[in-house]
Amino acid sequence: MIKFFLLLSFIALFPRPGWAAPAAEAKPLTLAGILAAVKSENPSLAAARRQLRLLEAEAEISAAYPNPSLEIEKAVSAGSDGYEAKLTQPVPLTRRAGTAAGAARALFEAAQKELEGLEGRVLGSARKAWYSLRIAMERRNFEETHQRSSMDILNKITLRLQTGEAGNADLTRARVEVARSGYHLQGAETALRLAQGEVNLLMGRRPDAPAAVLESGSFSLAPAAPELEPLEKYTELALLRRPERRALALNGKAAGLGVALEKGRRLPVPEFGLIRGSDGGAGYTRLFLGLELPLWYNNKGELNRALARKGALQDEERLLELEIHREVYTAWLESGLAQKRLAAAHETVFLLNDLRRTASQDYLSGKMELTAFYEINQVFLEENLNYLDALNGYYEKTAQLDAAVGNLEEK
Repeated sequence: MIKFFLLLSFIALFPRPGWAAPAAEAKPLTLAGILAAVKSENPSLAAARRQLRLLEAEAEISAAYPNPSLEIEKAVSAGSDGYEAKLTQPVPLTRRAGTAAGAARALFEAAQKELEGLEGRVLGSARKAWYSLRIAMERRNFEETHQRSSMDILNKITLRLQTGEAGNADLTRARVEVARSGYHLQGAETALRLAQGEVNLLMGRRPDAPAAVLESGSFSLAPAAPELEPLEKYTELALLRRPERRALALNGKAAGLGVALEKGRRLPVPEFGLIRGSDGGAGYTRLFLGLELPLWYNNKGELNRALARKGALQDEERLLELEIHREVYTAWLESGLAQKRLAAAHETVFLLNDLRRTASQDYLSGKMELTAFYEINQVFLEENLNYLDALNGYYEKTAQLDAAVGNLEEK
């Protein structure tokens, strides 16, 4: 892990504290491990996969050909041994079963693409949660190191008080800073636990489940931000990669087949049959043809519903394209702003690092009042925390742009 270059040189002498000790059986997680766990255990993705299996079964049901029917009648009058057996088979004039199966299959394939889209959104959230967790770990480490620094300054002021180089006011102020650092450390600890809980929930675990995170790989405190491509490049990639567009096209195909299916159901369905019987000891065989006549209801409502569904999907296609343009545009702008903020914050803390070290030396040598030192120290702390916020924003907006473009590869 790259050492936090923002800390003072004399603070760096203290050992870097690790995260709260996890349970012994907890396996350290990397970004790749978290993404793999999210793919397999995330409740939303699991529910979508179960729904997908239902649609797959529906496609199988829709492809089934109508079963034949068999009726047998036995004469029950005294002295009669007659019987009649009738075997009938519906024979649709249209390829009703094939059309229904095609529509169901298209819906199944559309659901597969929708699942891909959901997986992309969930994995994007997992990346954001991972980076938030890593930033929370750094924030906690920073606050703990700052508390050690505050205690060190308090101890030095206590020694100076004994020699008459510092007054009671200095001692009181140092104690106040130690108390503040303890409160800020507690806040950082809480934020860390919340970030851990968010990662756990995405992996289908309880938020308070133990988890250890490897502090190497897929994260840097000083990332080299790549130059953004033109907006048109990202938009083109998004329109090409995003599975939601393909899902909508497949839903449109299913809607078209649904219209054809409902039109076909307006036609009567012939039933061919064979009758074999016996009456008075004489056997007979007859063929027959039956028709279901749509006299009272001609499937008008179902057809209008199918047509309305098809028309609605055409509007959804336009809306989806605009939404993709909006997501990419927003993510592109915010990613550029996050990069600039990170660069500015990096330069600021680099300058403040030297300023605070000099101020510390000036106070200990009697060249600066403690109040002035703490004013510089406060700015130093604020800008370091601002840097961590900027770093978190950079990683979050980068993950957001990747999700908008449809890039699911691990970075």
